[in-house]
Amino acid sequence: MGFQLSAIGLACATLLVGCGGGGAATGGKSQSIEFAFPGSHYLMTPAAPLVATASSGLPITFTSSTPATCTMDGDKLVTVKAGECSITASQAGDSTYMAASQQQLFNVLKHTQFVDFPSPGFQSITKTPDPLVATSESGLPVTFASTTPDVCTASGTTLTLVSKGTCSITAAQAGNDTYDAGSAKAVFIVGDDKPPVLTIMNGVEAVDRTVDGDPINRWAGSSVDGWGCGDPNWCSTTFNAADSSFTYKYVIQTKDPKHPWDGSDIGAYFGFDVVPHGVKDGTSDGLRVSNQTTIKITLGQNDEWVQTGNNDLYLIFVLGHVNNNCNVAPHVLLKPKGGAVATYEVQLSDIKGYDNSCGLSNLNEADEMKKYPIVDFKVYGPRSNTSVAGASPTTPGYPTALTVKGPITIQ
Repeated sequence: MGFQLSAIGLACATLLVGCGGGGAATGGKSQSIEFAFPGSHYLMTPAAPLVATASSGLPITFTSSTPATCTMDGDKLVTVKAGECSITASQAGDSTYMAASQQQLFNVLKHTQFVDFPSPGFQSITKTPDPLVATSESGLPVTFASTTPDVCTASGTTLTLVSKGTCSITAAQAGNDTYDAGSAKAVFIVGDDKPPVLTIMNGVEAVDRTVDGDPINRWAGSSVDGWGCGDPNWCSTTFNAADSSFTYKYVIQTKDPKHPWDGSDIGAYFGFDVVPHGVKDGTSDGLRVSNQTTIKITLGQNDEWVQTGNNDLYLIFVLGHVNNNCNVAPHVLLKPKGGAVATYEVQLSDIKGYDNSCGLSNLNEADEMKKYPIVDFKVYGPRSNTSVAGASPTTPGYPTALTVKGPITIQ
């Protein structure tokens, strides 16, 4: 946790106001420093601006007392190695104001390492599989292991099919001083007949609809703007025809006089949903999962959201199982590998829990997914950016942005 400490002389040790020193006033007006807690930062991420203001309006200087862990480049934090980082925001004072400072302590964490392991996809029991292929973000070697040895085994990069069924292979990388350990799992069917690919979204042709003419709904809000984003300066969507993608952005602006903030903790929500093509009444129509094992989606996030460490996403499958006018909706967690647009494969076997169980108990997620069609698909950020400020010097804000590129498929 961060804490605040005035550090200009022993006389100031317990105060958040300034004391005289150097050319500053010795008996002048006191000033205070407002230094937003930066939260945890990660290695191998871009230098991030820190936000602090002096009640005097005079400029702030940032310094690090832990240069082996973190340093400052002007107002931007540069991470060096994992450990505890100590940054002080100072204002030297002038002929009117006494000097003041404020300190924050926070953690620098190892870079979250992601392993790219494209699923081998359906495998015919009568054919010899191709070698397993996976890469780690660190470039360090990846090892493969099977958790279903009765169906398949892995030795080096060799995949051996033993029997028909569901094969689960894990690709793992142990990490080092800079990168945290990472792994990825691929689950696929070994059998005679290959299941068809289900398409949730082929691509995008506008900010609010797919190429098939199906609606795309975007939603965001926070406790600062009354839980609804109706301000175009806070919410915006752009469409890129070249790659059939859209980017939805929401910026919480605590200094915006149109949306006064009382200084309390900020709650926020952010996401979008798309109705698969052909869905009519939200119950009987939709995509039906049979032997498909993997959802494939291409997306990216803004750097500030990634730097919060709270950039996980839920992929939510709204099903045609209705109870009391409520659709049962299982979900699966997606952990993006960074800000850049990338394709992710998430295993349906990892679906654990519900965005909404509609008051029903003893539901089995796997059974629900096979019994009922998918009538809506949501991508939801349960913890959007409320702590890492963007680069705008005039209106500090906390931006959350999600880029989505078609297609989205289940295979």
